[in-house]
Amino acid sequence: MLIKGVLLALLVLVLVGLILPQNYNVSKTVQINANLEVVKPLITDFSQWQKWSPWEKVDPSIRFTLGEPSSGLGAHQSWKGKWGYGEMIITSVSKNKVNFNILLNTEHIVRGTFNLSEQNGIVTLICNIKGQTTAPLISGYTAILSEYMLSNTVSLGLNNIQTIAQLNDAQRIMHSHDSKNSTSKN
Repeated sequence: MLIKGVLLALLVLVLVGLILPQNYNVSKTVQINANLEVVKPLITDFSQWQKWSPWEKVDPSIRFTLGEPSSGLGAHQSWKGKWGYGEMIITSVSKNKVNFNILLNTEHIVRGTFNLSEQNGIVTLICNIKGQTTAPLISGYTAILSEYMLSNTVSLGLNNIQTIAQLNDAQRIMHSHDSKNSTSKN
């Protein structure tokens, strides 16, 4: 009787997993008290990501490798950690938008966008990520887990960008005022 109950529970779990959507979507926004020129390089230059990316905290075993180019259109980075490996490429860059693609474990494709807008010295940064899981029988559960993890990790990353950009912008403003107030020695 116990074995039948366990088998029935497993069957129900598999059937529910097959019915659950395999797609997930994460969208997070942050307001940053800094200029666009300070914020955008933090996103478009993978060598800047180590300053704010939360992934090394989530997975301390993760190791990133920067490709060439490491910034702008075509910028590429890859990584390997205890949860697998992946690669990311920036597919387009415009004044207010950065698109990227991620390939996880050579099978899980993720598409993302950073949208930036600036008004009165405040940058609104929106990160949208859409993905689809492909694990047989458990894709629905994997999509739920991916959305949960990404939601929290993207929020943390955007908060880190906010802190770093605001500190960098404050330093830029201080240096600007210092250079205007300095006198030349001629």
